[in-house]
Amino acid sequence: MTDLTFENTSRHVNVGGYDVAYHEAGEGPALVMLHGGGSGASGWSNFGANLPSYAKHFRTLVVNQPGFGGTGYPEEFSRHYLTFTADLITDLLDELGIEKSHVLGNSLGAAAAAKTALVHPERLDRIVLMGTGTALSVGLFAPRPAEGLSRLQEFNKPPGPSLAKMEAFLRTLVYNQDLITPELVQQRFDAAVTFEASDGNRALTLGYHPPQFAHEAQLWKEADQIKHETLITWGREDRVQPLDGAFLALQLMPNARLHVIPKCGHWAQADRKDEFERVSISFLRNAPV
Repeated sequence: MTDLTFENTSRHVNVGGYDVAYHEAGEGPALVMLHGGGSGASGWSNFGANLPSYAKHFRTLVVNQPGFGGTGYPEEFSRHYLTFTADLITDLLDELGIEKSHVLGNSLGAAAAAKTALVHPERLDRIVLMGTGTALSVGLFAPRPAEGLSRLQEFNKPPGPSLAKMEAFLRTLVYNQDLITPELVQQRFDAAVTFEASDGNRALTLGYHPPQFAHEAQLWKEADQIKHETLITWGREDRVQPLDGAFLALQLMPNARLHVIPKCGHWAQADRKDEFERVSISFLRNAPV
């Protein structure tokens, strides 16, 4: 396989008047991968290192969600951010001639994957949820907001962003602290202070938090309607979405199973890369783990 780089996998397409930025590689059954919502996040920052593994088995689309990585969003939302994202994903599948796709989502991306399963169930096959976002992750025991979300909220507070704040946030994402290098901190900080990153924060503020859309984000109330075969994965040491957030969805979703990874934080795809890829790919291929 040709080396997969940011440049040679980058794609752009206009869908319903909105530019959608994504990365594509591989052949076979379609797989959409959806990133989390941290400052400076994008599909590539979340899954670029994992793309070669998935591209061996799937036509893999690493999609930037609205407001992130160059993907557009409306100036005024008429539906919740997650609903808008779900519609945009299925419109993208239409544009690419894909009838049905697997989906793998991390944090905010996992919430978007679950919303897609609810509003467009016929377009999805198997689902992998990793460290599911707050719309589906209901805390039962650990205090909320967890440390990681508190660090994320602090990043943009006065006196403003800093490398120290970025490092403090990134260190909550992983168990293996060696993964948080000065180069990674600088890279994520540089991405987080661009206009594009501010755009992502604006999109989430406009479309995620308004009270008139609150009912659309309470996915746990509808989790029993997600009938797809689902793998919920969680890092046991997750400091962003603690492990107890998995249990209600596991109880409610009729075809869900839970894989807990020890010595692993919120970024399972980086913290325990080999195990996460092996388990999720086997599940998506309906093969023995």
